[in-house]
Amino acid sequence: MSLMKPRKRNLLLAGEMRDEGDPEIDVTEDEAETEILPEPIPEPIPAPAPPPPASFSMTAADLQAMITAAVTAAASGNAALADAVTQGIANSREPIPENKIDPGISVFNPLGDQKHPRPVLKCEVYLGTQDAKTKQVYDTYPMEDGDLTVQEVIALNTLEPVHAVVERLDGVKMKVSIVPEYDAVTDTLTKLTIVVPGDVIAKGSQVKNMLPGIPALVAQITGHDFSKLAGEELAWFMAEHRAKRYVSARDTVAA
Repeated sequence: MSLMKPRKRNLLLAGEMRDEGDPEIDVTEDEAETEILPEPIPEPIPAPAPPPPASFSMTAADLQAMITAAVTAAASGNAALADAVTQGIANSREPIPENKIDPGISVFNPLGDQKHPRPVLKCEVYLGTQDAKTKQVYDTYPMEDGDLTVQEVIALNTLEPVHAVVERLDGVKMKVSIVPEYDAVTDTLTKLTIVVPGDVIAKGSQVKNMLPGIPALVAQITGHDFSKLAGEELAWFMAEHRAKRYVSARDTVAA
């Protein structure tokens, strides 16, 4: 096997194949022995990174307006609109840096959990029915603190045992009773059930969609509408209810 370098071998072959009259290949012995390496292929220049998407920021007034819209939608029973507004707020908020404390502003608490912690329900609260003969109360739908706005919690905390007539969203009048349950030993209030006719919340019934939102329902029972509470007035009611003074108006004198 020949150990001749490829370039020298190619030059010799080219010389042998040269026709008469072709110019001679003028290459020295040293040049023939020298390998010519191909030029390196340059690395491709990476494409520039795309510009970051334009960020959308809201002012405090914009955020407050969206939260108010969501609370109003929830109070009127329009859960779909409330969810849409809440999602819009979440999408528009910038990520919170690790060294920044989340103020906890949400549709559930427009003042923020950090500075204005939410009050809790004064007792268990249910939406249910009552047997007309036995007076047995059946608790159907529990109301949980985490699922309620602060306005709804305040409204429910002002309820007292009573019988009332309210108007549904379809204009039909309906009897409602607030039925209490007390601890057998301490006689403290442990539960309130908002009793409505059985057909309203029966399985598969569409009539329950005609029930007013919690603030609107409570307003018809007590005469106090908490759905529009905001700002300093909302902060005052929240503080009172955190202190377990379940007032329904600012001129109420706590016992």
